Amino acid sequence: MKKKMSACLALLSALFIVGCSTNEQNSADTNEATTQTRQKQEEIAVTVEIEKEDETIDEKEIETTTDETLMQVMQDNFSIEEDGGMITAIDDVEQDEDENMYWTYTIDDEMVNTGANETTLEDSDQVVFTYDKVE
Repeated sequence: MKKKMSACLALLSALFIVGCSTNEQNSADTNEATTQTRQKQEEIAVTVEIEKEDETIDEKEIETTTDETLMQVMQDNFSIEEDGGMITAIDDVEQDEDENMYWTYTIDDEMVNTGANETTLEDSDQVVFTYDKVE
């Protein structure tokens, strides 16, 4: 009987030790993942300007993080509509395919040919959305 009791106590002790060491490893993994997430989510400031036919209709200084796409930034700060990752209306100004009027955008004066849902931003980026005739 003493042998069985000793064996059970030894087994429970071993399980307790293994369980505690697994929790310590999980805790270390969680802390490392949190640190990596914080590094990926660096806080940045960007400027977004909205132009309609060479006239600025809105401009905002926006604080965001590097893991947010331009689409997320626009959804959080402007009234927009989108289709397949492309912005089709900003502040109630909708694209007009019959008149070839479309929204395009530049970042730091360079034309961007990807959808806003695929575009990430960097600190101090100057984003300009322009509503104009596309020939």
